[in-house]
Amino acid sequence: MKKKNLIIIIIAGSVGVLLLMLLVAAGSVKGRKAGVTTTVRLETVAPGEFVEIINAPGEIRPKSEVDISAKVSARIVELPVKEGDKVKEGDILIRLDSKDLESQLRSAEASRDAQKAGIEVEKARILSQTASLKGTLATLKQQEQEFERQHTLLVSNDVSQASFDQCQSRLDELKAQYEAAAQTIKAAELNLIVMDHNLKAADARVEEVQEALSYTTISSPIDGVITQLNAEVGEVVMTGTMNNPGTVILQVADLGVMMLYAELDETNVGQVKIGQKAKIHVPAFWEDEFEGVVQNIALTYKMSQTGSKSYKTEILVEGDVSKLVSGLTADVDIETNRFKDVIKVPSQSVLARRVDILPLEITDDSPIVDKNKTEIPVVYLFKDGKAIAAPVKIGPSDLTHTLIRDGVKEGDSVIVGPYKILEGLQHNAAVVKEEKKEPAQDAKKDKKADADAKKDNKAETKV
Repeated sequence: MKKKNLIIIIIAGSVGVLLLMLLVAAGSVKGRKAGVTTTVRLETVAPGEFVEIINAPGEIRPKSEVDISAKVSARIVELPVKEGDKVKEGDILIRLDSKDLESQLRSAEASRDAQKAGIEVEKARILSQTASLKGTLATLKQQEQEFERQHTLLVSNDVSQASFDQCQSRLDELKAQYEAAAQTIKAAELNLIVMDHNLKAADARVEEVQEALSYTTISSPIDGVITQLNAEVGEVVMTGTMNNPGTVILQVADLGVMMLYAELDETNVGQVKIGQKAKIHVPAFWEDEFEGVVQNIALTYKMSQTGSKSYKTEILVEGDVSKLVSGLTADVDIETNRFKDVIKVPSQSVLARRVDILPLEITDDSPIVDKNKTEIPVVYLFKDGKAIAAPVKIGPSDLTHTLIRDGVKEGDSVIVGPYKILEGLQHNAAVVKEEKKEPAQDAKKDKKADADAKKDNKAETKV
C-alpha cells in the first residue's frame, strides 16, 4: 500500500514539474514575442539629380573595318603581312599571279595597234580615191563642154549624128564613173567611222585588262591593323558572285575608332536621340567604364529569334580605346533624360499594395490613389516609431532608384530595407531605426570573440 502511494506521489510530482516547465516556457516565449522589435534602415529624402537611362546589349567593333577580297581569280604569290601588323593606306597587302592577265594585255594592245594601222590605211585609200575623183570630175567637165560643142555642130549639120551619139555616150560613161567613185569614197568614210569605233572598243579592252592586272596587287585602303588573315601563299582566291561573296583574304580595321553596335528594343527606340551620352560596360574590362555618344539609329528593325524587334544603334566609344578589340560583348546605358532637384528613393522601397487592405484615411484622402486600380505603389515612412504607408506617384527608374513625382517630400524618412522586412511590412507597424555599428566597438567584439575562442580551444586541449 505504501508502495502504491509512493508511486502515485512520484507520478503526481513529475506531472507537476512538467506543467511548471511548460508554463515557464510559454511565459518565456510570450515574453520574447512581446519584446521583439522590427529593425529597419532609413533614408532621409533630399532633392537630387536623377538620370533616366535605357540599357541595351551590343558588340564592340571598329568604325572602319574592311574585308579585302580579290576582284580577279588567281593564285596568291606574295602575302607580306600577318595578323596584328599595322599598315598604312597604300601599303601592299597581297600580290596575285599576273601572267595570264599580262598575256591578255599584250594581245589586247596588239589588236588595238592593228586597228590603228587599219584606220591609217583606210585614210590613205580615201585620200587616193578623192584625188582620183577630182581627175574624173575634170575629165567630166571637159566632156560636157565637148558635148555642147557637138550639139551645136549637129544643129548646123556640121557633124554627123554618129559623131554626136559617140560624144554623148562618152559623157554618160564619165558621169557614171564619177558617181561610182563618189559612192566608193562615201562608203570608205563610213567604214572609217566603224573602224574608229572598233579602235575605241580595242582601247576599252586594253583598259579593262590593265585594270584587271592592277587588281593582282592589292593595297590597304585605310590606316589600320590586320585583324584577320584567312589565306596562305599558293591558294587560289575566287571572285564573288550574287550568291557567293567570294574569298575574303584578310581584314583591315582601324582600332583607333571603336563603335558599340547595340540592339535597341522597339519599346525604347522612341526615347533615344542622336547625340545622347552613354556609358559602356565591357565584361572583359568590367572595372573600366567607357564613355560614348549615340551617332546613328537604324530606320528599320531586325527580327530576333524570339520574335521581338530591335533597332541597330551605333554608339561612338570616346576616350582611350587601345585595350578594346573587335567582337567584344558589351552593354550600354544611354542617358535619355536628366532631372535636377527631384525626389528619388531606392527602387526596392517602392512596393505594390492592394487598395482594399490600406486604411481608408490613406486611400480616401489621397488624390494620388486611383480607385479603379487594384494595386498602387506605396512607400513606408518612419513616423513616431511606426511604419506609415504613403501612396506615391512614380516616374522613371534607373538601376537603383525611382523618381517620385508626388507623395513624398523633402525631409521625410523613408524605410528602405531590409527587403525581406519590406515585403511583409504593414501600415502602422512598430519599427525602430537600425543603428550603425561603431568600428571601434566591432573591433573590441572581434577581439573578445577571438579571446573566447582561444580559451575554448585551450580547454578542449586540456580535456
